[in-house]
Amino acid sequence: MVLLRESSKTGKATLIGPLTLEGQYGTTKGIIPHASIIGKPPRARIKAETKSGYNGQYIVQFPTLADYVLLCTRQRTPIYPKDASAIVSMLDISDGDRVLEAGTGNAGLTMYLARAVGQSGKVYTVERNKPILLHAQNLVAQFQRGSLLPNISFHHGDLSNAISETACSIDSSLASKLDFVANDSATDQSDPEDLWKQHGNLIAPLFDGIVLDMPMPWIQLPRVFVFLKLDRFIVCYLPNISQVMQLVRACLRWPLIVEDVIEVDWRSWDVKAAAVRNPENAAQANEINDAMVCRPSHNPMSHTAFLVKLRKCGGI
Repeated sequence: MVLLRESSKTGKATLIGPLTLEGQYGTTKGIIPHASIIGKPPRARIKAETKSGYNGQYIVQFPTLADYVLLCTRQRTPIYPKDASAIVSMLDISDGDRVLEAGTGNAGLTMYLARAVGQSGKVYTVERNKPILLHAQNLVAQFQRGSLLPNISFHHGDLSNAISETACSIDSSLASKLDFVANDSATDQSDPEDLWKQHGNLIAPLFDGIVLDMPMPWIQLPRVFVFLKLDRFIVCYLPNISQVMQLVRACLRWPLIVEDVIEVDWRSWDVKAAAVRNPENAAQANEINDAMVCRPSHNPMSHTAFLVKLRKCGGI
């Protein structure tokens, strides 16, 4: 996949690909054969072909992850880069961590998580809708030639079934033992993987972070927080404040501390040299050369969701 950006004031960008020797992309200024892009270095300039010659000019670039999430084909509204980067920070994850994501959707957040945990980590993502899951897998495969695919494990089905059929029936002694094993100071030599295999079909022994992108996370929380390491975080993505209130009430019943509720505001600005016409004299013309335009852009990002950060403070 490559990013094709118009060489104009607007700089409109389009994501095209996968590239093939026979493929082509149609623009308002003509046809751009894929063959004219293949093999070109980043920031190469190409022109569209018309019956009368060449028209327009475009810059070829590799898309950033933010570009890809915003411009790729969608079957669900993605978690936008502003929220995805905030979620990664709130989870405090790093190379080698294991993360559970409920609600793969368009795989935007999935890829941000996969990049954060690195090749030695793993993101386990669960999606109930099979076509949506297949679309998400395809999107991940097309970004940077599938470099993030080894970091992600895709699962189809309901979250509670994907983790464990018996999560709610785990007794308190087992949960305490699992938290104890997860502790660096634990002297117990029991293997967490063996413990989980005895009590359900878990897709990973213990998680370093969990993300729930679902309308009613309080239904699944008692089934999943037992699989989170002690003193680690769950982040819930909720569009409405009424959902946040319901979640906070529910957390009073469990060993989960509501640490933060945030709304990420992302406001772009236009800062550029001013174009002033017909200065009255030379002195004014020199002053005009230093003039700048500074204002919010005309396409501000509106509200997307509230991010609720929960910390596990005990077993069940």
